[in-house]
Amino acid sequence: MKALNLPLALFSLLLTVAGCSANNEIDYGKVKLVSVSGTVTLDGQPLGGAVISFDDPTTGNFSFARTNSSGSYTLQFDSSVDGVTPGKKTVQISTVRNILGLRGEEGVEEGEASTEGQKSEAKKEQVPECYNKKTKLEVEVTPDKTTFNFDLKSDCSTTSAS
Repeated sequence: MKALNLPLALFSLLLTVAGCSANNEIDYGKVKLVSVSGTVTLDGQPLGGAVISFDDPTTGNFSFARTNSSGSYTLQFDSSVDGVTPGKKTVQISTVRNILGLRGEEGVEEGEASTEGQKSEAKKEQVPECYNKKTKLEVEVTPDKTTFNFDLKSDCSTTSAS
């Protein structure tokens, strides 16, 4: 029995080492991406510093952005490439959400250490739950429909993009 365990252990170790050295780069030429941008306002005022994500409910993949001080955003596919895959998306918007690799006007990617403010208090969510954790927002991204503006209302009366 011991003679069988040694070859099996060596084979498992070989698979682990081979997996660790595999090239994990994405071939962006094989991923169909659409450039998507727009603005986000809350009760008619630009919502700066918010994280917006377009989530694909069928695959679990998502694209994301941070709004600038004017409420404008352009979606990122990942930390290197902009865009989103076409299709139906659920949209979440939050002023407290963090996403690793997120670019923004603050000049610091999410996940990096920031010394600004060193406050122990948590940021207060400015966006009602109906637009983030319990979002009602849905869009369909197509090569022809690439601008999505969201005029959010504190009473949750906004249910789609314009």
